[in-house]
Amino acid sequence: MKPRASVFTLGCRLNQADSALIAAGLAESGYEIVPWGEPADVLVVNSCTVTAAAGRKTRQTARAARRRCPDSFLVIVGCDANLDERWAADSAVDLILKGSEKNSVASHLGQRLRHDEGPPLVPAGQETREHAFTESGVGLFLERTRANVKIQEGCDFFCSYCIVPFARGGPRSRDWDDILREVTELARRGHKEIVLTGVNIATYDHGGKDLADLVACMLSVAAGFRIRLSSTEPGEVLRRIVDIMAAEPRLCRFLHLPMQYGEDGILEAMNRRYTVAEFAERTRSAAKQVPGLCIGTDIIVGFPGETEEAFQQCCTTVRELPLSHLHVFTYSPRKGTPAARMSGCVPGDVASRRANELMTIGEEKKHAFLDAQMGETVRVLCEEKNADGLWEGWSDNYLRVAIREEKGPPLAQNQLVSLRLVSHEDGLASGVPICAS
Repeated sequence: MKPRASVFTLGCRLNQADSALIAAGLAESGYEIVPWGEPADVLVVNSCTVTAAAGRKTRQTARAARRRCPDSFLVIVGCDANLDERWAADSAVDLILKGSEKNSVASHLGQRLRHDEGPPLVPAGQETREHAFTESGVGLFLERTRANVKIQEGCDFFCSYCIVPFARGGPRSRDWDDILREVTELARRGHKEIVLTGVNIATYDHGGKDLADLVACMLSVAAGFRIRLSSTEPGEVLRRIVDIMAAEPRLCRFLHLPMQYGEDGILEAMNRRYTVAEFAERTRSAAKQVPGLCIGTDIIVGFPGETEEAFQQCCTTVRELPLSHLHVFTYSPRKGTPAARMSGCVPGDVASRRANELMTIGEEKKHAFLDAQMGETVRVLCEEKNADGLWEGWSDNYLRVAIREEKGPPLAQNQLVSLRLVSHEDGLASGVPICAS
């Protein structure tokens, strides 16, 4: 009988891509990969540290895993493992892998014994922007619909609230041919959506070829799948990305552009690299060029120094921009970042009120985007059946859609289907198939 292994992922899509590569490596080493929660010989927690709360959740997950499976071999990898030295003294953990060592979990396992003296800590390797990195294997995604592909690591923007440059290091780009190798194999396996992910994918650069070049090349590698971009900093490469999106329906009509705030004084304090006017020009230009484009963004409220005047200006900015989805976060100080030492803290009740106000604006904009899409044609990837027995999935422009099978052959999981949108309720759109492939 094969030994069993399970991987739990906290945090971002990049962590999901890392976890898929870890699972693939374990499978190639003879492990049966099972869902988290089932009995397993090896448990891997891929941690997050973007906020203090994320770090706490990682530790809670590890302790719960130890209680549930006291004899399993427990491994901690990811951003919180890179930064929080308390893991080295945690007797509940058997192994801590830092940096790129997480890609070699199987080779580090050794004997399945608890370490009463505390877990060994494998240091991060030397990782620099001068050398492109490669990833061994191909990500293992059990659902076989959507796959996340890691194309970039690290960041040197040093936004004042962000710990990620310290957790993941400076920017590095993945080898061009190595990306195409994984994408080609994922397409061969039948994945119908490839999501490009990284810490800051807008900075991708391999041999002078940027993100737009990579997307164009990927579209020529194989047919039968579409590409979706994960969160993308609003840099200069965005213009060429939008050009491709306007011409190529296989590049999903979705951009997540993290604005973080809608007032210049707070943006400057955050050390963001644009003004409100520059961000507005890029989003409006993209929305005009790509009909039906869904633009999402992140907003942090309660940042040190945020006044009521700055907040109201932020609300005005959000209302005026062609945004369709809003992710609102209440600022949480992260030890080790410049913002954690700033004065002008916003009281918790004030920050909560402001977050609720922005979330209400976000719901209004989401509803307006849904209204505008009624009668339009979208492409939806069938993912799972809902309680009513209808297939649901995400459209190319990031709408959750239930599919009414009124005519034609039955649909199946991992099938792309063209729909005419006819209604929506509680954030869920409904559509009627036009044709399937």
